[in-house]
Amino acid sequence: MPSIRKNLFIWLLLGLSLLWAIAGVVIYLSVRQGEIAKIDSELQRMEGALRFIGGSSFRNPGPQRPDHLIVRPPRENFQTIENRTTPENRIAQRWPDFLSEGGPKYIVWASKDTVIRQSEGLPTKEFKFPEISESNSPIFFNISLKNGDTMRAMASKLRRGGFGRPRPRGNEGIRRPINEPLPQNQEQGPPRNFELTGIIALSSKPMQQTLNTLLFGIIAVGIIAGFCSFSLVHFALKKGLKPLYALGNRLATVDSSSLSDRFSKNDLPMELSPICDHLNELMERLEDGFERERRFSGDLAHELRTPIAELKMMAEVALRWPENDVKSHANETLDIAQQLQEIIESLLALSRYENEAQNLEYEQISLREFTEDCWSPFTQRAEEKKISLTMNIPNEYVIETDPKILRLILNNLFSNATEYTPSEGTICISGNQSIEGQILRISNSIKDFDEKMLSHLFERLWRGDLSRTDGSHSGLGLALSKACSKCLGLNLDAQLIKSDHIEFVLSRTNIEK
Repeated sequence: MPSIRKNLFIWLLLGLSLLWAIAGVVIYLSVRQGEIAKIDSELQRMEGALRFIGGSSFRNPGPQRPDHLIVRPPRENFQTIENRTTPENRIAQRWPDFLSEGGPKYIVWASKDTVIRQSEGLPTKEFKFPEISESNSPIFFNISLKNGDTMRAMASKLRRGGFGRPRPRGNEGIRRPINEPLPQNQEQGPPRNFELTGIIALSSKPMQQTLNTLLFGIIAVGIIAGFCSFSLVHFALKKGLKPLYALGNRLATVDSSSLSDRFSKNDLPMELSPICDHLNELMERLEDGFERERRFSGDLAHELRTPIAELKMMAEVALRWPENDVKSHANETLDIAQQLQEIIESLLALSRYENEAQNLEYEQISLREFTEDCWSPFTQRAEEKKISLTMNIPNEYVIETDPKILRLILNNLFSNATEYTPSEGTICISGNQSIEGQILRISNSIKDFDEKMLSHLFERLWRGDLSRTDGSHSGLGLALSKACSKCLGLNLDAQLIKSDHIEFVLSRTNIEK
């Protein structure tokens, strides 16, 4: 699995690169749209020139009428032909960039197959007749020429309004007899509302140069930003993960001799504070576990030292005084061997149940009958100490479990209760199906017991009697009951009800909440 630093580095770098790419694309498209809008605005501004050129194509000098029909204006109102302004000059005055060398290209159609005006050197095949919708709104599109140039074009309908015959000049109009025919040279012009179709196009080269420059700038800035992002992410991760590395190095120095030390949160960031708390809790559990193992080693040495010392002493006595009673020595040796065997078998059973290396055979049992059967071997000992027993278990209380392991648990609990309950004390055994999760409760009176001793109650080879003068118990019974309960999926807890009463509760651990 890759490291956290590598994952963060890759994802942060990819995220920053994606942000830079999106920003570059947005800037490029925005500028491109702005440039296109500028060209379209310029084309709309030149639409008047295109309309004027298309309309001037239909101008004629008008009919030649007899002089007696024309009232001539004063001579001073005449303007010589040389001084008259041509359409091209008037366009040049209003749109000077229209007729410039780098000006737009245009073409005007009277119909789909009739071109009436176009720019010089313009190939008609590259400017096809546009299909404009009925709304007569101008349409904008791009044109690619054969020489590789691209142009932005606008096509529109040009209504030829205002281009009719020249009106007569002077103070009086033309008088024509009603029945007089038209002159022979009269030219009939097209209708005044005759529609023309025109295309005007501007070169896209300046826009393309601007966009190319912008694209080069975006790429250059993106490369520089990529190197800066690489360095920034590397530095940020190195700086941000430094406390984590320091905590790891500090953790690497922990051994069995430094379990009492705790990790400080003073120099740690907020995100590592919960980890530090959990590590301190782990150190506390490890310290308690090592302390229990040390006590177990010491308790085991005490348990084994006494019978071994007795065997050694008996062997020395038998060697020194061989005439003594051999039978009594043999019985004492057998008792010591039996005690050692019980300790070893208990330790082996405890190891087996703690590792859950046991095949379970579940069956349904009546808890009251089973409990009475397990209590029967301890009845005589309870009567000798005048202990009163109270058993409150319903007859219909049935559970499903492994009876062999449950018997081992109850035997150890009953043995512990009869042994440590003082004379004329009480033992209460109860089971109630109405309390969810609970199976059995065993309480007994006790003396010389406090809360500090309660935390060591289930430790292996622990005894309340520190002198260990009583050889009938090895201190493994409650630890073995705890391991067996865990093997059955149960939980065994102990609590002080009063200062002179202790209670053991056997309950289920998989209760649905």
